[in-house]
Amino acid sequence: MGRHTHFHALPEDLTEFLEFASTRDPVTVVLRDLDRAEIEPVKNAGAETQVMTLWNRDLVPELQRELVRRPAGRDYYRIPYSLPVLELSPSHTVSWNGQAALLRGRLYGFSFDSSPEAYATWYGGLRNWIRSHYARSPVAQLDGYIGQAALDWFQKGGILLPWPEPPVTPQWESLVKAQEAARTRAS
Repeated sequence: MGRHTHFHALPEDLTEFLEFASTRDPVTVVLRDLDRAEIEPVKNAGAETQVMTLWNRDLVPELQRELVRRPAGRDYYRIPYSLPVLELSPSHTVSWNGQAALLRGRLYGFSFDSSPEAYATWYGGLRNWIRSHYARSPVAQLDGYIGQAALDWFQKGGILLPWPEPPVTPQWESLVKAQEAARTRAS
């Protein structure tokens, strides 16, 4: 069974997290999906918008992608979910109903039952870093954490949303309107 930690983070927040991750363990950040099998480190992972994989070379000395065949589309290569790696989905900035919004990201670990104990320990260390360095989300309906740069952005009027981007409906507009009160409490 998988485990996840949700967060809202701007590139500077994510860069700080990834610096910690790579100094704590021998971690390489790669894109999860690619049009070729090669394993290439992401050059500016903090600013990356695609889903990434955190590869701990102590747990997986050699990483290989698997081919995913799509009969109705292009084939691509993916890091196998069966490996003890972590998936990092970064937050995304979008325009939602004419307003600047930040979609929630997550750190996700796959199967802890069939992986070495060191995998759970690694995930736990990264999760604990997020919990101790990011604030709790100021929006009660959006569980998780928020990086300092994202929190500053939120306090200046940005809105926080889940992933995937929700449709513009009265219910979601109500949640966004309620963020004004949360913004006041967070400052």
